[in-house]
Amino acid sequence: MTDASDNNPRWLVDLAPEPASDAFAAWHLGARGSGTASFDLPMPALYSLSESWRSHGRLRGGQLGAARFAGDDDLMLGELVLSERDFGGIGTTTHEAFRRVLDYVPGSGYPYVLRIWSYFSRINEGAGSAERYRQFCVGRQLALERAWFEADPAATVIGLPDRSDRLRVLWLASKTPGQMLDNPRQMTPRNYPPEYGPEPPRFSRAALWQSPRGRALFISGTASVVGHSSRHPGRLDNQLAETKRNLDSLLKIANEAAGVDSQYGAGTVLRAYVREEEHFFATEAFLRDAFPGAAFAVLQGDVCRQELLCEIEGVHHF
Repeated sequence: MTDASDNNPRWLVDLAPEPASDAFAAWHLGARGSGTASFDLPMPALYSLSESWRSHGRLRGGQLGAARFAGDDDLMLGELVLSERDFGGIGTTTHEAFRRVLDYVPGSGYPYVLRIWSYFSRINEGAGSAERYRQFCVGRQLALERAWFEADPAATVIGLPDRSDRLRVLWLASKTPGQMLDNPRQMTPRNYPPEYGPEPPRFSRAALWQSPRGRALFISGTASVVGHSSRHPGRLDNQLAETKRNLDSLLKIANEAAGVDSQYGAGTVLRAYVREEEHFFATEAFLRDAFPGAAFAVLQGDVCRQELLCEIEGVHHF
């Protein structure tokens, strides 16, 4: 098993062409995997990679109601996939999905949700409050109104570049709590004004988590947003630079909370989502220059606001 004594800067999450032999779960980016611990993202990628979540202790896996999960002594990844055809649209399907997740988590043995990913198609389709992302936020809010979270988990919501009717919700949960963080450059999402929809987004900018192996920062999907406003519409280069400023600000807050002085680099694993495949190589070049030594994957997916061309999430190991 991998632990901090191995001096591996990416002791929890790593990227490689094939899954690590000691992974309790693997995300397949740009390729299909197999097995109960395989989580596929059906979106184009610059390179096909496996994002391995390295195990600690005994492996676990199976079903939680309609969801499936894989875990170890510290963490579990769960996935629930529902069809909009069964629940009448993205808003009601989201409500049902999050309601089920909230029901599954307390009895799972991993009661602390650190991070949630949501993927569905046609995210920007619809006008005004009828936009599918805004209806997703309504459904999520209705479910989270009954949640026990002291602070909202970190999160990513990305549109799949297809026309499927499936909503995929994945969550990362722990046996020990994390510390949810905000970013001083950005408004707390639940305080967004009504211009962004009938219900605000519900997530924290990051989750700081301590384990016997070390400390990790789970970074939410981060884009070119300052305060609550999108910046640099139509300019990928400027949006990437603004996103980097947001990520730097967030790491400063995390370092203060952890009492350390870490930098992005060999211990950082990033996923970048870009709206257009033609932006793959420019984004790759930016990530290589802006985050020297970091591992990263570039995927095609739609960001929640139409004017935003890119979004970056990740895991930073301290």
